[in-house]
Amino acid sequence: MAGVKQFERSEVLDRAMVLFWRRGYEATSIQDLVEATGINRGSIYGTFGDKQGLFLAVLDHYSEKIAKPMMSELSDPDPRRAIERMLDSIVRRTSDPSFPRGCLNTNTSLECPATGDAITRKIAAGFGQQESAIYRVLHRAQVEGLLDSSLDLRALARFFVAVAQGMNVVNKAMPDPRILRDVSRVAMTVWGAARGPRRQRLKRSPRGRRPSVS
Repeated sequence: MAGVKQFERSEVLDRAMVLFWRRGYEATSIQDLVEATGINRGSIYGTFGDKQGLFLAVLDHYSEKIAKPMMSELSDPDPRRAIERMLDSIVRRTSDPSFPRGCLNTNTSLECPATGDAITRKIAAGFGQQESAIYRVLHRAQVEGLLDSSLDLRALARFFVAVAQGMNVVNKAMPDPRILRDVSRVAMTVWGAARGPRRQRLKRSPRGRRPSVS
């Protein structure tokens, strides 16, 4: 039928995602994308507008396919374990040879502002969403008395975002999962330092004696 695009959009986005992830936005040409995706220039321009339009679609695709599963780790009912699982998911992904090194969002952020305002805004929005998701976990922990009530949760959320993105950067140069596990382990010691004082518990005592406190 005339006018029907003869390709699977998600497959094209998968192939373009891997290429951008490996080479970066600036180093990837339209001809590179033609060869990687198997569709012609006309289909790329007709569907996505231009290279930037395709890349913006790739970033959305990456968010759904790669970033979303990582962020789902934050749903763990134990707040501390939720943060730990998020960091562990980065170690698992970066240890998988089927993925390019680093993170597409992190890699692209290192190219900013050369990639253009629209791309820069989308990357910043993604980091902001990660920060907000972590903040909600930390707030729940604070409400449950697991973190000190005077703690600056926004600053702590930003710290964990920086740790996550830093792990992706380190993976670009040193693809050794042991290094990232060390980073994650040390980062989580901040949680211990941020805990509030232990709640006092009353111990039962024999009749006639005052209860002791521990």
